[in-house]
Amino acid sequence: MTDSALYENDKDHALHRGAIHELSRESGLPEPVIAEIYEQNLSRLKKTARVKDYLLVLTRRMVMQSLRYPH
Repeated sequence: MTDSALYENDKDHALHRGAIHELSRESGLPEPVIAEIYEQNLSRLKKTARVKDYLLVLTRRMVMQSLRYPH
């Protein structure tokens, strides 16, 4: 999924980029690494989400969980 399809608008993109930046800072991993994991999870969630208000929180939680328990 491309950036244009992944994010609803510029504000949505900025909010998610902020979450990526915070996750990068907290984990010590580079932003491109976090962005890849984050966007994969966001894409997966968006496909079935009925309420999009919580996508940022859910995606952030999924990324944090995958960093704790890598497969």
